[in-house]
Amino acid sequence: MTKRFFVGATGALTLIVVLFQMIWAVSMPGFRGPDEPHHVNSIMRVASGGGWPAPGEAKVDSAIIDAGKEAGIITSRAVDFVGLSRTRLANDRLPEVTQAPFPTRFRNVQVTAHEDRSVIGSVQRLDPDSTEIDQMSQHPIPYYAGGAFVVDTFNLDEQPWDRLLLGLRIYGILLTIPVVPSLVYTARKLGSRRTWALAAGFLPFAVPQYFAITGAVTNDTLAIGLGALTVAALVKAGTERISWKTILFVGGSIGLALWTKGLLLTLGLALILVFALKKDESWKKRIIAIGVSGAMALAVGWWWIHNIIRYGVVQPSGFQRTVPEDWDSSSADFFHFLTQAIKSITTSFFSSFGWLEADFFWPLTLVLTLTFIGGVIWAIKSAGEHRRTFLALLAPGIGLILLLFAESWSTYTTYGTIAGVQGRYLFPMMAALAGIVLGLQKLRGKSLMLLTGAAMGVGSYGFIFLLNSAYPGYPWIDFSRYTLVAGFGEVTMTLFMELTVVLILAAFALAIVIAVEESNLELPATATIEEGATSEPGTKRRLRTRAKAISKAKAASKTSKESGLVSDETPAVEPHDGAEVPVEPATNVSSNQ
Repeated sequence: MTKRFFVGATGALTLIVVLFQMIWAVSMPGFRGPDEPHHVNSIMRVASGGGWPAPGEAKVDSAIIDAGKEAGIITSRAVDFVGLSRTRLANDRLPEVTQAPFPTRFRNVQVTAHEDRSVIGSVQRLDPDSTEIDQMSQHPIPYYAGGAFVVDTFNLDEQPWDRLLLGLRIYGILLTIPVVPSLVYTARKLGSRRTWALAAGFLPFAVPQYFAITGAVTNDTLAIGLGALTVAALVKAGTERISWKTILFVGGSIGLALWTKGLLLTLGLALILVFALKKDESWKKRIIAIGVSGAMALAVGWWWIHNIIRYGVVQPSGFQRTVPEDWDSSSADFFHFLTQAIKSITTSFFSSFGWLEADFFWPLTLVLTLTFIGGVIWAIKSAGEHRRTFLALLAPGIGLILLLFAESWSTYTTYGTIAGVQGRYLFPMMAALAGIVLGLQKLRGKSLMLLTGAAMGVGSYGFIFLLNSAYPGYPWIDFSRYTLVAGFGEVTMTLFMELTVVLILAAFALAIVIAVEESNLELPATATIEEGATSEPGTKRRLRTRAKAISKAKAASKTSKESGLVSDETPAVEPHDGAEVPVEPATNVSSNQ
């Protein structure tokens, strides 16, 4: 595979994923993403000049609540977006309620047509008519300032709320563009062939919730984009000698990522491990790299130090919970908590579309979870010389899971509620999962097609599942309601669905081309990932030329012996280390790898 094709295929796959995200953005009902009304409210407050108040000192504007009613996310009598105020999607897997209060289904709620939808305009920091706290100022401001810039640039504050929402959703999607290139880059740096590095780029399709989250208005999108770039910087540092370039890349990228969410502080684990585990460097160099890179990360991402100085905590809460009268902390059951927390984080990693509502069937979630875990374990065993780097990349995700469980256990014992254990918080580290192909690449072309095809299958199923959850009807969705909620005409939405099919077919076609490339590669029998073997056309030509030279040398030696020109003690040319053909490490092979 040539470098030009490799780069072009990466670009094409990135475009396909981004366009598929936009399809989800149009298809997701208004304000349906987790905390989406609050994210929109904070963006509009910044755009309106309301600034960035202390956590808990801003409210959700009445205009946002009115828009939520028009969108059908909350009932007509609701005054907030909490609990039973919200309507429910289908496939929510909740047990049927047998006594009041009963939840309201989204499918049964009237949705205002596009031409009658209100304009949100400017919002107040403390609307006297509102009771709901907007807690988003507990996060850093950059995502919201960027959204406010988009609003001002395109005059979205003068548009109906559905066009405002779509514009901000597209803004968020563009922030995630680094994800696919970072997946491909990470897999390649860890030692995969170009074909399998491209296969790693299909990973988002295997996680449909990725599209649901990035298709909504949320600061997760900036965290995901910068998190992907951070993983790329970390894998570069782990697979190359320590230099000021790698130190600055790691420290700078983590520092920028810290301007999104406090949970990305766990990337500090990777910063420490990626340098500390470099066995080919002196401890002095490792310690200096950790110290300088870490100091730079904290200096660039100083927001959390600011919080400690001003509020006494890393991340202050924007609202206060109350302990239920019937809750006794001594009744907390750890086994019950653990099973529910595991089910919550795995389910919401793959599905739980909407406001953590529409869940895949548990058996499917279990199969997907075990497949990912099995793939990661196999990859660790197959990672060879880059195993330590791969483990360092996985460390923040593992640390984050433990942190979420610890925080949720504290909340459970205090308030009796299991909350905050969501799989979407792992998405900023998704690029680290690119290493999963290290074990799979031993299976060659048909397996590559099977892997990418399965990922596309899960992604396609996830999209259909979303439509069926939001717009259930005959034969599979209520298309008229779909067009009503999306705010576009039936002709436009028909073309839109046809574009969806074209995109999926294009992704399958690209996967087939990559699989054919992989099948046509001729790998030496002795080549393994531990040896850094490569299988690209340029390398094959060099290996064939070298083999021919060895054969000619042997023939010449035999002729010389027969003619008596050399003695029996004259060494003949033999393959290196007794191998059939010597294989150079991938790092020493030219650009045709």
